[in-house]
Amino acid sequence: MRVYGPYYRNDGRQHVCIVYDDGSRRTVSYPKYLMEQELGRELDPDLETIDHIDGDIDNNDFSNFRIIERSKHASEDAPRLKTEKFICPMCEIEFVLENMSRVATERKRNKAGPFCSKSCAGRYGAYVQNGYMEPLEIKNIEKEYYKIEKINIK
Repeated sequence: MRVYGPYYRNDGRQHVCIVYDDGSRRTVSYPKYLMEQELGRELDPDLETIDHIDGDIDNNDFSNFRIIERSKHASEDAPRLKTEKFICPMCEIEFVLENMSRVATERKRNKAGPFCSKSCAGRYGAYVQNGYMEPLEIKNIEKEYYKIEKINIK
């Protein structure tokens, strides 16, 4: 068995590529790989996963790992998706977004917004394409888990 990595993904998390003697390959998160080496067995990918207790994905100390059921991990991560208040850049109405992961995805794709509605997003696109306004400045995503730069509300 040969192990390559760890390598960093675009989201800042680490993974390793494992090549077995029979030529088969497996890509697994670095923390999961470390825990599997410590336990001497592979974790069941359908049932088990590794969680960073302190939430810091760069802290790969064994004391920061816990094995957790995948379903429990998903339910515990859901509250991390915080609600944030924004002001629509088109109509200037204050609105609340509950799914910040959508904003993170749009930011990674260099998309403007967030907008309060599809109609404001469409109007923005039409205005930019037809030269009625300049494209908006895209805010950067901070490294922390789904933490987006906040727009100040007056």
